Amino acid sequence: MSWIRVDQVLDTLFPSRCLLCGQSGAGVGIPACAGCMIDLPWLEQQGQCSPALGLFAAVQSALIYEYPVDRLVAAAKFGRQVPVARGLGQLLALRMPALAEPPDAVVPVPLHWRREASRGFNQAEEIARALCAVRRWSLRADLCRRIRPTPEQSGLGAAGRRDNLRGAFALSNARAAGRCRHVLLVDDVLTTGATATAVGEIFQAAGVRQLSLWTVARTP
Repeated sequence: MSWIRVDQVLDTLFPSRCLLCGQSGAGVGIPACAGCMIDLPWLEQQGQCSPALGLFAAVQSALIYEYPVDRLVAAAKFGRQVPVARGLGQLLALRMPALAEPPDAVVPVPLHWRREASRGFNQAEEIARALCAVRRWSLRADLCRRIRPTPEQSGLGAAGRRDNLRGAFALSNARAAGRCRHVLLVDDVLTTGATATAVGEIFQAAGVRQLSLWTVARTP
């Protein structure tokens, strides 16, 4: 007996629509139509990373954080639009390079539970979930948690962001984290890298030998 996957039925009943123009015709696993995919502000050169990101073996982003990417990120983060967040994760999966070996754990940057409750979900987790679905990697949102609520990072400089995040994160399972050789952190936007660094440091302290950071977008 052959089984029909639920997502195949949904694709037949509700054809995929472009995140940007809304037209049907985006293929399975491709969140935008061909025209909009071409027009997106893809990041062609990764450029130099801040010395603050030196603990990461690789830091890569798919897009430049400008129109219309900024609108998509805002819709995912503040508009409770889970499909948009997952579409951003699909874009990340399509753009990022193939790896010789999969990471042992893909870890989304966590939100404090109060902020996640107010938003309805963690956009970084939904981005990572879509990435893992395409790449068939292991999503481990359970390894790290945000233990201290902090003010929004926007509007703070690099030093202020670091101070704001001091002691904000902790490992939920240090033993499981320490068994990972390669951990890939995933977030929506890379600005100064303070948040990713704060998360990466606790994995490094647990004995993780290789850390990578992938984000959907990077500020110019």
